[in-house]
Amino acid sequence: MHEANYALAAINKAVDLMSTFPFSCRKALSDNPLIRELIVSFGSKGYVALFEIESDKWVTILALRHQREDDYY
Repeated sequence: MHEANYALAAINKAVDLMSTFPFSCRKALSDNPLIRELIVSFGSKGYVALFEIESDKWVTILALRHQREDDYY
């Protein structure tokens, strides 16, 4: 299996957890508690998913970034 497939599996697993417990993820904005970040661990690298909690049954992923991207924070 290629590294990309392992990364996708890690992201899918994390998103499944986030969809069940969205408020367990850290707040991305201090003035909006519904915008959150999900940290996806992947070896020494990882990803960050920015998402919005729309309702008690719906979240929208706004962006997914690799932590080593140049414009990451």
